[in-house]
Amino acid sequence: MNESPTTSTSINHNESKSNIELERSPVASWTTADVERWLESLNLSNYINRLCKENGIDGLTLLLMREDDLKQSPLSIERLCDIKKLWYHIRLLQCQQNDFYLPLNDQNTKQNHSSLSPSHLLGTNNDSCSIHTEENVIVKTLKAEKRKTFVSFLYALMSGIWTSFIMVVVHNRVPNVQKYPPLPDLFLDNIPLIHWAFTVSECLIVVMGITFLLILIFHKYSSIILRRFFALGGTIFLLRSITMLVTSLSVPGHHLECTPLQYGTTGEIFTRWLQIFLFQGLSIHGIRSCGDYMFSGHTVMLTLLNHCITEYTTSDFYVIHLLSWLCNILGMILILAAHEHYTIDVLIAFFLTSRLFLYYHSLANNAVLHSITDNRLSIWFPMFSYFERNTQCMVPNVLRIPWPLTLIYTHEEVDGSEKKSMPTCDNKKCMHGKKQQ
Repeated sequence: MNESPTTSTSINHNESKSNIELERSPVASWTTADVERWLESLNLSNYINRLCKENGIDGLTLLLMREDDLKQSPLSIERLCDIKKLWYHIRLLQCQQNDFYLPLNDQNTKQNHSSLSPSHLLGTNNDSCSIHTEENVIVKTLKAEKRKTFVSFLYALMSGIWTSFIMVVVHNRVPNVQKYPPLPDLFLDNIPLIHWAFTVSECLIVVMGITFLLILIFHKYSSIILRRFFALGGTIFLLRSITMLVTSLSVPGHHLECTPLQYGTTGEIFTRWLQIFLFQGLSIHGIRSCGDYMFSGHTVMLTLLNHCITEYTTSDFYVIHLLSWLCNILGMILILAAHEHYTIDVLIAFFLTSRLFLYYHSLANNAVLHSITDNRLSIWFPMFSYFERNTQCMVPNVLRIPWPLTLIYTHEEVDGSEKKSMPTCDNKKCMHGKKQQ
């Protein structure tokens, strides 16, 4: 018996109404029956039995599924065509549900970091939609928190003042080279002295410092980067001041003009301290210090600047990253070639700086450790907890036009350039915006 046109029209009308209600309801609240209707609306009813009848997949399960789930047991779909077709529609469905993924706070997303950056060692490969959902949130929620940056600057300033004073103290008690000759060193004993090498290493520090300054000018999150730089630098040099105070090593070469008790009066000590602090202990400014060997401050700056350059620039600057690593390694070799430090000084400085940078960013990128119910960070690392409490993610490398140049460009051009670097997602597809050039 044939259906009347009125009955057929009524059924189609009810189905379309049901589909509209299904689209408006949150996917996470879908029942198995809703998933069946969703599959039917996409002409994928042949998968209903395996997905819904046998495995009871509902909306929440769809949002948590991965492509491997379709291939593995218990679904075990064999045809590649079926796997790709199903995953395509499931993926589009996931991309439309941005709010669902926000509480999960998954921080293992790609933030356009170079493969040479330290944080790349901690990352995992995620798909494009998670890049969209998380990166979009990060761009909107990260705050400059300039007060914290100022506090970290004060911390680094106090550390610099203290370290400069300790450098004067250790110079006054440096062992006499006639009584305590240089310690045996495999590298220094076999490499001839190169007098100009130390000056070149300091020039490399200046060049890398200028490069890092340019990054700060054009980076959207320069305040966060600067805060981390001050916190790491202040901590490392504070540790350095303690190590060189408690143990005095003999000078690494007879060519060094180091006379103990050279700065005896209070006025001489203050003048020497002020010179070291203002000129940052660089020999290119005429500063000569002795006794500050364990460990190398020049290597600390080379390594810290290198890690900051590679971490906070995009993968488009791959050549700069290679040059940065080259300057870091070459600078360390030049320090040894100048016989200004023992080999162990340079190796320890590189290891401590790189490990501290990596561990700091590993903790900062771990949202679980920043949980309100987890107070371990505030107990064991109170300063770190204060600085990074509201960050909890990898800082995305988004470039911006700094203030003086904004006078040249119109507001529309500036806003448009920032939007290109931000991820976008619509109801039909999940995509990532073009990288900032």
